[in-house]
Amino acid sequence: MIYVISKDGKPLMPTKRRGKVRHLLKDGKAIIVKYEPFTIQLLYETTDYTQKIILGVDPGSKNLALTAITEKGNILYQAEVTLRTDIKENIRKKRTLRRARRQRKTPYRKRRFLNRKKPQGWLPPSIRARLHTHYQMVKSVASILPVTMIILEVGQFDTQAIINPDIEGTEYQNGQMAGFDSVKEFVKLRDKFTCHYKELRPDIICNDTLVVDHIIPQSKGGTSRPDNLITSCESHNIKKSNLSYKEFTGKKRPVPLSLKETPFMNILKDYLLMELQKIAPSRYTFGLYTRRKRKEFFLEKSHLNDSIAITGIKPVETPHCGVSTIYHIKQVRKKKRSLHEEIPRKGRSKPNRTARRNRKNIKSIEQKGVKWSLWDKVYIPQLHKTGFISGFTDRWAYIQELDGSYLQLSRKYRQNNPKKIRLISRNNNYIYMEEKSNHRKESSFISH
Repeated sequence: MIYVISKDGKPLMPTKRRGKVRHLLKDGKAIIVKYEPFTIQLLYETTDYTQKIILGVDPGSKNLALTAITEKGNILYQAEVTLRTDIKENIRKKRTLRRARRQRKTPYRKRRFLNRKKPQGWLPPSIRARLHTHYQMVKSVASILPVTMIILEVGQFDTQAIINPDIEGTEYQNGQMAGFDSVKEFVKLRDKFTCHYKELRPDIICNDTLVVDHIIPQSKGGTSRPDNLITSCESHNIKKSNLSYKEFTGKKRPVPLSLKETPFMNILKDYLLMELQKIAPSRYTFGLYTRRKRKEFFLEKSHLNDSIAITGIKPVETPHCGVSTIYHIKQVRKKKRSLHEEIPRKGRSKPNRTARRNRKNIKSIEQKGVKWSLWDKVYIPQLHKTGFISGFTDRWAYIQELDGSYLQLSRKYRQNNPKKIRLISRNNNYIYMEEKSNHRKESSFISH
C-alpha cells in the first residue's frame, strides 16, 4: 500500500499502482515524504475525493493496535506498537544518582521535598508518556489517511475486585489490611510468623528475629505491596541481600499480583479522548461490545483483530482487498543524555572528571565517509535479514531485530563490521518492521 498526500498536504486515498507511482516520481510530479510507511506527495492539483475511513484504536499499557478500514470493509492500514516500559526505572536511577551526587558535593544543603506543587491535571511521567505515544501514533495515521472517525476502546478496572473477586458492600471501605496498624504486621500474621526460607535454604540457620523481605527487591523495581512481601528471619534476609528469588532459593518466585497498569487504562477516557477530538471526531466503546463483534466476525483474540472489531465493520476476506502489509512498530530511546557513568571504567589512571568517557553511549560512527546512527534500519546481505543498529563499539555496530535478538556474522562477537551491511532508512524514536502478506492470514479467522 502506497499512501498519497495532496499538494497542499491533505491526505488522499492510498493506491497499489506501483507502476504509476514510479512514473510520477521519475517525471518529478511527486516526491517521497516518508519511507515507513511509504508515502508520496503530489506536486500537481488533483481532486480531493475520499471515502469514509474508520480508525479503530485498541489501547494498552504495553501494546497498541491500530486499524484503518473503509465502510466497505477494505483494510487500508494495520499496525501494532510496542511501548516503552523503562521510563519509571530510568527516573528512579536518575533520582538515586542525583541524591548521591548532592550528598557528596553539598552535604549541608537544605532538604527541599515539601515545597513542590503539582499543576492541575498532573500525571506520572510513565502514564503521560504512554498517552502521548497513543496520541502521536493516531496522529501519524491521520496524516497519511483521511480518517473521518476514531473509535477508542476504554474500560474501568476495579482494583479491589481484582484482588478479591467476592468483595461486596462495605468491604470496599475496609480493604485487605483492615484492622492492622502496618503492612509488616499484616504480612507476619498472614505467614503465621514463620520464616519463608526455612525449608528452602536449610543451610542457613534461622534466628528468632523476624523481618519482612521483598520477593522482587526494590532495587529491581519491586513494590512494598503485601503480595510482594514475605516473612523472613534476619539471617536469611541478610544472606539474600538484593539477590533474586530464583538466585537465592533455586526455585521460581511467587508471582505478585500487578496492579500498576490499571490506572493507565482507567484514565484513557478522560485524557486521551479529548486529545483525539482535535484530530477527528472521536467516540469510545467498551470491551464488551468489542468481544461481541469479534465473535460475530469470527476473529481470533489478538490486538490487531480487536482493533478491527472496535470499528464495528466486518473486513473483506478476499485476497485483493485485504491488507498487504502489517507494521510492527517499537518505541525506542534515541537519546541518552547522561553526563556521567553509573559504574566507572576499571583501571583509570586519571580522575573521572578528566578521563575519556566510555563509548557505550555514542550515537553515531563514521566509516569511510558513511555515517551510521543509532537505530538505523540496515540489511545484512550474508544473512538475508533486516535489523536495527542498537549500539556501537569504536568502529563496529550491534544489530538487533525487533524482538531484541542479535544479528551477528561471527559466532564469537555480537558486533558487525559496517562494511558488510547496507543502509535502508534512518529512524527517530519509532522503528518499523513490515510483515508482508498477499492477503490477511487465514489463521486470524476462525473457521465457520
